[in-house]
Amino acid sequence: MNTVNINFSGKSDVITQKNCVIGLDRDGTLNQLPKDYVKNVDEWVPIHGSLEAVAKLRNNGYSIVILSNQGGIEKGIMTIDDVEAVHKKMFSLLGQAGCASIDALYYSASDKKNNMFAKPNLGMFKRCERENPHIKFKGGYFVGDRICDLKAAFKVGATPVLVRTGHGITTEKQITKTFKKFHQSQILIFDNLQDFADDICD
Repeated sequence: MNTVNINFSGKSDVITQKNCVIGLDRDGTLNQLPKDYVKNVDEWVPIHGSLEAVAKLRNNGYSIVILSNQGGIEKGIMTIDDVEAVHKKMFSLLGQAGCASIDALYYSASDKKNNMFAKPNLGMFKRCERENPHIKFKGGYFVGDRICDLKAAFKVGATPVLVRTGHGITTEKQITKTFKKFHQSQILIFDNLQDFADDICD
């Protein structure tokens, strides 16, 4: 599933991409986490400052791609229509926050390790690059709150960024057990997406 060159504010998008690509996880990075999955629009609640952070990154010339595992679809917990409705709400709120568009959004209906499209596998990343020739994750950033996000970043050649929102605090404790010291030193850690945006934009 994907939507490309998404404009959701109703305003003219005059951003010129001059900087690298920033990939973003969704749940736990942009929005708060419920007990299991975000099953409907009422459960999608943005983390404070996250939407403004995306707007800041976008308005500073970064390409923005959201890549998310939505394994609840395969498990029958929610439907594709439920996920699409959540994204419609997300796009509306991003527009209100000053982000006129993003470059693409992709999600996997599975979160199983053997699914090529589920992070940390690179199916979503490769499809995104294939369908959007201006998108190259290598040399960019990928921001998330789970080990699978960090692993995917390393695999695709992006700088891994961990935020302490969502599962981030737990993930931070797992880093030393999961990655060798060389890779540990390459992981950037921020309290939230807003702090990351402030750091690379200022």
